[in-house]
Order: sequence, then structure tokens, then C-alpha cells
Amino acid sequence: MLNQMAGPLFRELAEDLSVKFPKKSELYTGHPDTLKFIDQIETLKITKSPLYDRKSKITRIQSWLSYTWFAFFKIIVAPKGTLIFIVSNPPLLGPLAWFVSKIRRLPYVVLVYDMHPDTMISFGVFREDSIAVRAWRFINKHVWEGASAVFTIGDVMAEKISEQFDVNKTQLKHVGVIPPWADTENIKPIEKSLNPLANELEQLDCLTVLYSGNMGISHDIDSMLKAAKLIKHRADIKFLFIGEGEKWLPAYDFVEAERLTNVQVLPFQPEARLPYTMALGDISLVALDKGAEGLMVPSKMYYYMAAGSAVIGICQGRNDLAQSLSKGDSGLTVRPGEYKKLAESILYLADNQIKLQYFKDNARASSVSHFSRQVCMEKLQKSLKSINLLP
Repeated sequence: MLNQMAGPLFRELAEDLSVKFPKKSELYTGHPDTLKFIDQIETLKITKSPLYDRKSKITRIQSWLSYTWFAFFKIIVAPKGTLIFIVSNPPLLGPLAWFVSKIRRLPYVVLVYDMHPDTMISFGVFREDSIAVRAWRFINKHVWEGASAVFTIGDVMAEKISEQFDVNKTQLKHVGVIPPWADTENIKPIEKSLNPLANELEQLDCLTVLYSGNMGISHDIDSMLKAAKLIKHRADIKFLFIGEGEKWLPAYDFVEAERLTNVQVLPFQPEARLPYTMALGDISLVALDKGAEGLMVPSKMYYYMAAGSAVIGICQGRNDLAQSLSKGDSGLTVRPGEYKKLAESILYLADNQIKLQYFKDNARASSVSHFSRQVCMEKLQKSLKSINLLP
């Protein structure tokens, strides 16, 4: 299994699939939290690989190349009959898997987390008619058509991907959908009085508005910060940002410049603290910026729901984020950039405890019923068994 940044979600996927294979399963990753599990999972070998370096565009490309080169030497000598399981990032993994499948006839499965180059087109990095985009789409088409199965993480994303290649050339004959999940046994509601981080992070005796995850270009962090500024007079409401990415430092600087005492901006916390940080949120925020709808699904939403938090989704148009919230009646949505509406929504829930608790209860119930690790893994395993990729 190849995933340069295999966080908890993919590690759990690899662990659960490894139980089904009679022979050795191996995960190649550079994710520091996942590397802590080396030699701790009996059925899964975790091998240290080049780390993804987000410092700059140059370091990103360099780390992609390093990981792809590393992966090439690993899978070119893989035993006959090995199933290769790759994700969409780094982008060179797909062509590598396709090439090896032609040379050695090893089957491979692709899990698409983010749709590229579509996302880059939406954010103005590339033009649709550029040579780079045409080449990228050509490569994607051949990689997906050469796969035994292509999966993604949302129904809307699956529809968009299906338009870009002939699904009938895969064994599965359609794009499978495996939503991001949360381990509902590990991530669950915790009363603040029993949460060791509530006191440490000054979240006792207040309503906590949580944002936890990547703070990248596709996340409307600006609206969250402006909303926090608008309601800074409410001493009973505190905002907690935890993450990293291009917008982390600007967010930190904004809080300092505006002297917002109702906001904390923290770096990513160790994975062992995740059940406690997730459980802090009474209201949790998840965002898709304009142009990202239907092209990605923020996985942290499913952790929020598992922790029993009401969710406010910042999004527009038809997208998987809004559909998941609507399916479980687990929260509200506002459009990107509408920070005043976001502030009003937070105040509405803060001042309507019955409605807030209704969303929180529904979020937890929906997580257990539709987005738990067990439910989603059973769905994936059923799909792989249908095309004889699992015993």
C-alpha cells in the first residue's frame, strides 16, 4: 500500500485490509504519527518512506519525486500476485502503478482523495486548455482505466470522476464510494468536565467552536476568523483552531494583530490527543472554498460527527459535505465568504441549546450508522471481494 502521508484514516484502512490477506501486507509512508505504529500491528508491516515536505512548492515536488522513486524500487521487486493499493497523491504514483502493471501484470487499486488537476483549475493555478492539464487528464484516464478498481470518498466526486474515463474498462465497472470514516470506538463524545484537555486549553465553562485539520488554500479560514472577530464580545464562546498549512500562519497573525482573546491557533497535536481535541467542539467548522465543491471531501467532518459535535459546513453548490450533513440532519451550511451569516449561525446555536443538542445527537448517530470504520470497511471489502481481489 502506497500513501506518502498515511494518516489515521488510511492506516486503519491498511490495517483492516491486511487481516484479509493471507500473505504479508506492507504500507510505505512517511507520516510521523503512522510511523509510531511500526512493529505494533501484527498483520501489517509499516515501512518508513520519504516524508511529504509542505514548506514550499519546490520541496513538495522534491518529496513527491523521492517517494515515487522509493516506491518504484519497492514494487518492481514485489512478489507475483501482489495487489498494489495507491492513493491519488503524490500524482506520480498513478503512472508508476500503471507502468508496473504493464511490465509485471500486477493489479492495482486507486483511491482518489483529491481531484487533480480539477482543483488546480478551479483555483486558477492552471487553465483548462493548457498543455499541462491535457497531459494530466490523459494520464489520469489511462491510470484509472488500467486499474482493477477506482474508489473515491463521495458520491458527487464519483460522478465527476466517472465522466473522465471509461469505467467499464475496470473490473469494478463503476467508481466505488468509500466515505472518510471515524473510528467511533475511539472518537466519541466526552463531557468537558472529564476531558483532560478542556482545562489545559481553557475550554471549560464555555461553548467551543472548533476547527481542526489542514488550513490550506481550499479552506475558508478567513470567514471563520472574521466571524470570531464579530462575536468577540461573547465571553461564553471561544474559537479553537488546530492544524497546519498555507493559512495557518496568516490565521495566527490575524489573531495577534486583532488581539482576539476569544481565539487560539495551535499547531497539529499528537494523534494520541485526537479523541480529546475532537470532543472539545460543541460546534465544529468544516470548509470548502469556492471552486472546491465536488472535488474534495474534508475528512475531519466525520471525526466531528463521531465526537458528537454540531457541524457548520462552509460550502456552496452540490457537494458531498452538504449532502452528508443533510443526510444526518447534523448541522447547518453557509456559503463561503459569508462571515456575517456564519457568526449569526454560531450565535443561533449558542442561544438555542435544544437545537444545538439535537444536531449533536444526530451527528453521533449518523456517524455510527453511516460513517463508522466498521460500516465503511465492510463496504470496501465487499467491493474488492466482488472482483476477486480479496479472499
